[in-house]
Amino acid sequence: MVLAVNAWDEEKEILKQYVEQNKLHQRVLLNGGETCDRYGIPGRSIPTVLWIDRSGVVVDIDRGASDVKTLENNTKKLVSGKS
Repeated sequence: MVLAVNAWDEEKEILKQYVEQNKLHQRVLLNGGETCDRYGIPGRSIPTVLWIDRSGVVVDIDRGASDVKTLENNTKKLVSGKS
């Protein structure tokens, strides 16, 4: 599952407009500031991609703009259980 995180805890209406304008299709976590803190994402550094296994363990982190190959490879490792 892909989940976007509202790292700045924007109001729901503002977030709704952003999602519509940018044609996002993934679910969006509304109160993401706490989540960023919990996973150690400093200063709300965006973008940050976390690959989290089924038991909730972070198996990989990619900070900054990721290339497609990195996203694909890390996702394949996670899905296959080889992370």
